[in-house]
Amino acid sequence: MNNKFDIKSIAKIAGLILIGLSLGWLLFGGAPDQPQSLDEHIEQVHTDEEGNVIYTCSMHPSIRENEPGNCPICGMELIPVSEDGAGEESPYELTMSEAATKLADVQTSKVIKDVAVTSHLLPGKVMVDERRLKTLPAHVPGRIEELYINFTGEYISQGERVASIYSPELVSAQKELLEVAKDKERNPSLYKAARNKLLNWDITEAQINQIEASQTVMNNVDIISKVNGYVINKMIEVGSHVQQGSTMFKLADLSKVWVMFDAYESDVANIKVGDNVSFTVEALPGEQFSAKITFVDPVLNAQSRTVSVRAEAENSDLLLKPNMLTQGRIRSDLSSRGEQILVPKSAVLWTGERSVVYVKKPNTTQPTFEFREVVLGQRVGDQYIVKSGLSEGEEVVTNGTFKIDSAAQLAGKASMMNKTPDGRPVRTGHEGHTMEGSGNGSDEGSMSSMSSSSQRTQSSNINAPQAFKSQVAQLVASYIDFKNALVSSKPDLAGEEVNSMQYDLKQVDMSLLDGQGHMIWMNQLDSLQTALTQLVNTQDLAKQREQLMDLSNVMLNVVKTFQIEGVYYQQFCPMASNGKGAYWLSEKETINNPYFGEQMISCGETIERIENQ
Repeated sequence: MNNKFDIKSIAKIAGLILIGLSLGWLLFGGAPDQPQSLDEHIEQVHTDEEGNVIYTCSMHPSIRENEPGNCPICGMELIPVSEDGAGEESPYELTMSEAATKLADVQTSKVIKDVAVTSHLLPGKVMVDERRLKTLPAHVPGRIEELYINFTGEYISQGERVASIYSPELVSAQKELLEVAKDKERNPSLYKAARNKLLNWDITEAQINQIEASQTVMNNVDIISKVNGYVINKMIEVGSHVQQGSTMFKLADLSKVWVMFDAYESDVANIKVGDNVSFTVEALPGEQFSAKITFVDPVLNAQSRTVSVRAEAENSDLLLKPNMLTQGRIRSDLSSRGEQILVPKSAVLWTGERSVVYVKKPNTTQPTFEFREVVLGQRVGDQYIVKSGLSEGEEVVTNGTFKIDSAAQLAGKASMMNKTPDGRPVRTGHEGHTMEGSGNGSDEGSMSSMSSSSQRTQSSNINAPQAFKSQVAQLVASYIDFKNALVSSKPDLAGEEVNSMQYDLKQVDMSLLDGQGHMIWMNQLDSLQTALTQLVNTQDLAKQREQLMDLSNVMLNVVKTFQIEGVYYQQFCPMASNGKGAYWLSEKETINNPYFGEQMISCGETIERIENQ
């Protein structure tokens, strides 16, 4: 009986257990929509085949690690791969996290359709209006006995005495006049001829009447000016012997002046007679002057690749002095061409022959950027005309572009460094070279602090003619002198070297280049001209050091791309540009910091030794 009871009890307990297990499976294990815990979700979505959680870098999505830590590229903390990152993506698109876009300071602007307005910044110089130059000559030979105008710059009024002259011819003519005057009633024609002889020698009617009235011959006769103006050249001294027709003074009317500008070849098409130009001079900070263009030289200077543009400016208050350096800006709209698609200059990445932008995709759960090739027209101020590749209203990246491109490169997607998925090379650079700089977290710092124009890292090295290399080598030498002047904190000396760089740049004959080399130099030339224009009219040490960044980036590209002979060092200061970091090119390995001078003379490091044979 006890055994029977035990068997029945065990059977009942087993049955109850089986029923409980079945109900548990139906209620929990078999429910297809039952939510999981957070830990279970991470293990299911973020694990590999062996069950390990996968971690990545928000800035470098190509990084895949099996354990948490820091990114081996930028040092950021790794995060689990998100579910949104799974799935097949277009090889032209890059998805980044919100945190990554904020860290890269990614900013976008909408593509607009509007009338293009050109703006050109041109260096210039105030000059005398050649039509207002005057000469005060000697009309009779003789010796200068006295000068009433004694220095250059003095103003001569019409009718004013300028000098006293002894002339035997004048003495004889006076005697002749006194003789014929005695018989002028009977022989008026002879009397008139004697007076006209003196008048033709610029002796005034008043002087002639005085001679007749006094009946005395004047040994020294005053020379009276028939013109007025400022003396720009004094050609005589007391005791000088002058010949008939020789110049005594050169005068200029400065109530109107010319302002001569140098327009670069790429700007000439948008400059025409009648355009207004505003300009400033360093001697009068805050003063704005205006002039109207009256002449554009039809001939291009073969050496400097510039065209002379002449403007006329009112100068009644004489604030503008001949030979003052000016900086002018010409603005004109291209309304005749109608409205056009315009993209900010900072959005464009240059790949040698082609141009690309990153377009932000709309309606995505995470920021997604598309690599897009575009065809550009001319540059108009801070924008480019877009011929194809973009539509009005699309958003393009204008800041942080190179961060996005670097992430795309590391993810194996279309970028400036990688080939596009169809196999075309977008950009080939120096082996092992990336745009990550020294790992500085900011966009400007890690991208060599380049501006959009100077970030045009070129394609492969160019085998340029030796004559071209020699011309550029002189430009590089002047840049080195400019850099060294900033090391010594000598703004005056730095200003002189800027003038030397401008001169050397004009001596570079880019007609020696052809094909890709010519196109690359044109890009670099634009950046050089912009940087030097900002420097030419300032001797402010802080401004000079600020402009050194863009100038240095271009010079580094030039030395590497065109293989300028010599040994150079690419050096980097992490403290420059408010902690963003900046590069410079040096002729020696020892660190002499041009951004801080003696304050932090040894701050920095050598990034690369550049040696070209």
